[in-house]
Amino acid sequence: MRTATQLLSYGLFLISGATALVYQVTWLRELSLIFGASFHATSIVLASFMGGLALGGFVAGRVSSRLSRPLSAYGLLEIAIALFAMILPPLLGTVDALYVSAAHSQGEVTPALNGMRFVLAFGVLLLPTFFMGATLPVLIRFMVHAYGELGTRLALLYGINTCGAAGGALLAGFVLLPTLGTAASQRTAVVANLIIGVLAIAADYLAGRPASEESAIAATDPSLVESPDLGTLPLQLAFFGTFVAGLSALALEVLWTRAISLIIGSTTYSFTIMLAAFLAGIWIGSWLHASFPLRRINESVQFGAVLICIGVTSFATSQLIPRVPRLVVWLNYLLYDDRHQIQLGTALLGAFAVMLIPCIFMGIAFPVACQARARSKFEFGESVGDTLGLNTLGSIIGSLAAGFVLIPALGLQGGMVWASSLTVGYGILVLTASATGRSSRRSFALAAAAFLALVLAVGAPQLAPRWDLVRLATFKHDRIQTYLQRGGGFRAQTGLELLYYEEGRSSTIAVVDSVYRRDRRRYITVNGKIVASDGSGDMDTQLLLGHVPAIVHPNPRTALVIGFGAGATLGSVAAHRGIEELTLVEIEPAVLEAGSLFAHVNDDVLRRDPRLEVIIQDGRNFVKTTNRKFDVITADPVHPWAAGSAYLYTTEYYAQAAERLNPAGVMCQWVPLTALSIAEFRSIVGTFAENFEYVSIWNTASDIALIGSNQPFRLSLERLAERLAEPDVRRQLGWLDVTDAKSFMSWLAVETAGVELYSRDAIINTDDNLYLEFSTPLAVGERCKLKNLCGLSARYPDRIQMVESWTPLFGTAREATSALREYRDSNPNRVVRDLPHLPRARPPESDAVDS
Repeated sequence: MRTATQLLSYGLFLISGATALVYQVTWLRELSLIFGASFHATSIVLASFMGGLALGGFVAGRVSSRLSRPLSAYGLLEIAIALFAMILPPLLGTVDALYVSAAHSQGEVTPALNGMRFVLAFGVLLLPTFFMGATLPVLIRFMVHAYGELGTRLALLYGINTCGAAGGALLAGFVLLPTLGTAASQRTAVVANLIIGVLAIAADYLAGRPASEESAIAATDPSLVESPDLGTLPLQLAFFGTFVAGLSALALEVLWTRAISLIIGSTTYSFTIMLAAFLAGIWIGSWLHASFPLRRINESVQFGAVLICIGVTSFATSQLIPRVPRLVVWLNYLLYDDRHQIQLGTALLGAFAVMLIPCIFMGIAFPVACQARARSKFEFGESVGDTLGLNTLGSIIGSLAAGFVLIPALGLQGGMVWASSLTVGYGILVLTASATGRSSRRSFALAAAAFLALVLAVGAPQLAPRWDLVRLATFKHDRIQTYLQRGGGFRAQTGLELLYYEEGRSSTIAVVDSVYRRDRRRYITVNGKIVASDGSGDMDTQLLLGHVPAIVHPNPRTALVIGFGAGATLGSVAAHRGIEELTLVEIEPAVLEAGSLFAHVNDDVLRRDPRLEVIIQDGRNFVKTTNRKFDVITADPVHPWAAGSAYLYTTEYYAQAAERLNPAGVMCQWVPLTALSIAEFRSIVGTFAENFEYVSIWNTASDIALIGSNQPFRLSLERLAERLAEPDVRRQLGWLDVTDAKSFMSWLAVETAGVELYSRDAIINTDDNLYLEFSTPLAVGERCKLKNLCGLSARYPDRIQMVESWTPLFGTAREATSALREYRDSNPNRVVRDLPHLPRARPPESDAVDS
């Protein structure tokens, strides 16, 4: 009966690992909406989550030996996790209100506000994460009763739980969140935890009498003498080495994820697969240790060797990262007709090629360290709790060090080499202590090993072969076909010059000059995705996003620009002399550093404009927490397929932006035409239109801008002519051959009535359903522009309602409409020149319309 109960416990712990990852993913998402998605905010939230795990493991280890029914205690922990997960949503509402109030009083992100972020995040996550961290030491008390059982059963439990975590990451990222949304995914995990708890308690009582065995064992236990006794110092070094292992593991995970995402893309599916690959390696390592225990080799020797293997393999696989683009192109050749399979396959290939082998050794390190602690302490639950707490503490430090120290000081590659060298150096230290035993030469040997470890940690990042930054910075993961030769070969691009490359805390930024034949273009990338350029197509859009809202508003005085890019939009807003206060919000400082390379298109606005205030913050969080109001808000977010950016396309965000507008205020939002299905494009338009009473669509050769307001748009010819005559406005619009009212209004594609018709019954993108985040990656690389334009082509306004008094220019409103349509259709600089040749689309009847 006891064997059956133990097998059931393994199964329950597997599911528990999955629910823990579902909670982690959903809670971190919800807290990012409260505190923001900046690196500081996300680091604080992650540290709070892991801090609860560490504290739970440490405390549970010390009380587990006093539990008469540890399996029932485990069941109660799972039920407690479920109960706190149930009450967390209303608690988050209270946390949100407290944080917004504090942010209003502070006015900007200050150290005090960051401190409040930590207090609130740690306070709301403490109990559920504490209970999660307590589960492993409590289960060890139930499963292990002799030292000889510890290595195998601990490795099995740890591996099974990690396997469940990997499955939970995949389940959340590919099934639960896309189909159920955030809240329902959490409720699913709650039900699972309740079932786990009830089954554990029932199984414990059905098994009969409570466990009476003491987990503290006598020194005469024969399992203790299977491996040689090398003294306490090597065992203590092995125990403290679990801190080093946790630090290097989480630092490497952060660094690997940043580097690999440059190649495979930063979609939510890519990040899910990278997390699952990391956890899968740890699971395999734990399984190997459970299946092939090395009982006759001292634990300190095992641990030192494992650390060296982690360092050597992580260094070796990190050097493969610049070669991953060739593997990606080869996989594209094999799966040419299925873009989604290509996306998932490249993520799997890149993640497993770099992470798998080092993570296998990471999975071996934890149970070995627990065995070393137990050999010197003889208290299994306490030993596991201490080791878990110390390992998690190292993980917290590693995740923070990666972004705050390693990347700024050493870069991605240097940080990986440093973390690898640290583990090798500490492994040498542990092996040296183990090899010298109790001899008088130990002090000298340890000093020499410590010096060697220091030399490795300091010198190795400088000696490692440097990555090919041009290949990494210029590889376009959403345009893989451009690198494909016949037979699956790799065709390197030519005519590229890397002008700027910076690995910032949250993003990797590059500026590249591209020369094709006689055409020279300069573009900026964020995490491998081109976000802006000085090319004619992009300049149309970037200037449109600044000039249209500033001209449509009757008298703008204050303006907010979200996202810098190449700075052309900011420069176009600044060109309007009526603007008195201009605010820029940008999440990544490195983007601003690159701005000087685009001074020819942004008028060097960062240095020259005294009206400008620059705020380094998550744009959505700024809109939510500021108490300022604006006449114009213009936003140019990343394409919604990039992980996290879809939150800048939700109805909650647009509602927050609408609240930050003054009366007659105007909101402008960039929307791409490519890599969006018809249903996704309609979703963006419909979600935006749900929050503004009056909406119009303006388009250029490549993208559109949504203009929203809660007051009717009214432009007089006199005011329009006056705005267009301003020197800087006239100069900038002259680049686009926009010289008068007719050419400016040719940008107008659809007005409110047409928008309502086009977006009727569209799927509304919300913070909960995350429709765009999980749907749009499926269309990456697809050319959907003409399909989306075809849908808009039937929505041209029958009458120009926006401009008053057109008679002096055209005579009558009908003549104005006819003349503008003719001008729009004939102007070679407008994408609508293609529309007369397209079939007039019928109004979509349901959300089933797709590309």
